[in-house]
Amino acid sequence: MAELKANNQKPNFDNNPKLIEAIAEMRKNFCAETQNKVINTALACTFLVPAMVEKTTELVADAENHVNFEDKSKAKFILLNNNKTNGTFFPVFTSPEEAKKLQYDKPFQSFAMRFQDIAALTEQTPKVQGFVVNPFGENLPFTQEMLESIKQTLIKVAKERKAAREAAENGEAPDIAVTNNETAE
Repeated sequence: MAELKANNQKPNFDNNPKLIEAIAEMRKNFCAETQNKVINTALACTFLVPAMVEKTTELVADAENHVNFEDKSKAKFILLNNNKTNGTFFPVFTSPEEAKKLQYDKPFQSFAMRFQDIAALTEQTPKVQGFVVNPFGENLPFTQEMLESIKQTLIKVAKERKAAREAAENGEAPDIAVTNNETAE
């Protein structure tokens, strides 16, 4: 399950301004390089994810069968509807200022979550099309399909790095062929 931290625990948003810059650059010059920079920067970010918190009290028995009252909290994440696609997205925000732009009819709390945790939450919620970064600002969606592609790429890179590390530890030389542009035709 995703790790939830209340926003009063000072989450680290250091990489988020870099993400905003990368998004702006990608919008000016849309290409594979700028797209990859946005994805790689987003992977290092922490976002605020709004949820309504319901608190209930339950009777719980311990090992000696003593009954105690325990407060339990349950978070229901807020969803935004995309009128163009008729789909729903989790809104995620890069800063408390961006999160304040969300107008919602019920009180909510924002939780700090890493990109990977939001992707996992999205993957576990099939009715959700993805999540959108700063929906009232940059409005950058990450769809289920994009998240799956990013996940597969990360798995592939991790396997390649592991294989290279194992080869280096075993003293094996990689199979590299060097060509010279002058002789190659």
